[in-house]
Amino acid sequence: MLNKTNLSIIFIFALALFASRTVAQSYTPGEMITLNVTQYSLIATNNAPVNMVLSSSIAGTPVTSVSNSDMYVKISSIVPGGTHREISARIASGTVPAGTKLTLVSAPCTTTNSGGVLGTPFTTPILLDGIDKEMVDFIGTCYTGTGSTDGYRLTYTWSRDTSLDYGLLQATVTPASITVVLTLTAHDSN
Repeated sequence: MLNKTNLSIIFIFALALFASRTVAQSYTPGEMITLNVTQYSLIATNNAPVNMVLSSSIAGTPVTSVSNSDMYVKISSIVPGGTHREISARIASGTVPAGTKLTLVSAPCTTTNSGGVLGTPFTTPILLDGIDKEMVDFIGTCYTGTGSTDGYRLTYTWSRDTSLDYGLLQATVTPASITVVLTLTAHDSN
């Protein structure tokens, strides 16, 4: 027969064995993941040269305006909800020759390689000077593509300023170099 001491040892051993099997951790494997989409605005051109010459080929006629539509502007934009961006342009350096004016207008963005809220270009050309002037508005989260003819096609037009005396026009010995800065910024109403 089992004595009390042996019975107690068996009971304690059984209890320890049972307790070790019933003690378990409740753990679900996994890691904390944080996701964040940052707002950004990137702008570039296709670096197409814009060269224009004012001239006339018929005796007795004034110089005729000249245009260049080789440049495209590409953007990538992610905006916070309920806001939008704009593209503006200004002359940063150089001077438009006396008696002439330089204007700029943007066509709607090409849609082959683009997506999102591409904005609305102004249909009226802007007169370029040293002050930023808006030419595309309501740009949301979008991208325009990276090809040489993706994005907003720009048309620069150089012409005589008909509001000034024609006598102000003078032939230039060296071409005038103008630097036009294009900026993608938050709209004033944001």
